[in-house]
Amino acid sequence: MKTIYFAAASLDGYIADKNDSLEWLFKNGPADLSFIKSFMDGIGALAMGASTYEWLLSYNNKNNEPWPYKIPCLVFTHRKLNPVEGADIRFVQGDVGPHHKELVRLANGKNVWLVGGGELVGLFHDQGLLDEMQIQTVAVFLNEGKKLFSRRTETAFKIKQINQRGDTCVDVVYSVK
Repeated sequence: MKTIYFAAASLDGYIADKNDSLEWLFKNGPADLSFIKSFMDGIGALAMGASTYEWLLSYNNKNNEPWPYKIPCLVFTHRKLNPVEGADIRFVQGDVGPHHKELVRLANGKNVWLVGGGELVGLFHDQGLLDEMQIQTVAVFLNEGKKLFSRRTETAFKIKQINQRGDTCVDVVYSVK
């Protein structure tokens, strides 16, 4: 069981544009997304921040799509957010440590996915709870927006694996611990 940050980022390290949107990714990312299904097969629970949650709801509503996850999801927020009917979504706040224990329990032997964003992932990293990052770097510059990772770290992450995904994306798996 691992806690994994799985995300796409621009060459200059942004996961969302200045409007918190991922539309840039859909226009420029890899066409073959089959690797995501295989990643998801190993996931038992996920966590995301409020901005990611709100963007996902807005995108799904606009495109008439259902909530995409059939597994428990913890949304870290200080705001009052609306749940999705029929989805296992739990709104939480505070220290990520106790919530990580709950994520591990909910994952039931599978991996925990930190969906985003960079600040939330930084909080898990600060407590030594992040095991791996799997980052799909897309060959585009955003120049502003939400950063992939919001912490400075003096220790370089170790590259475990590199895969090319089409002609615009490289998927790199990094060991954190």
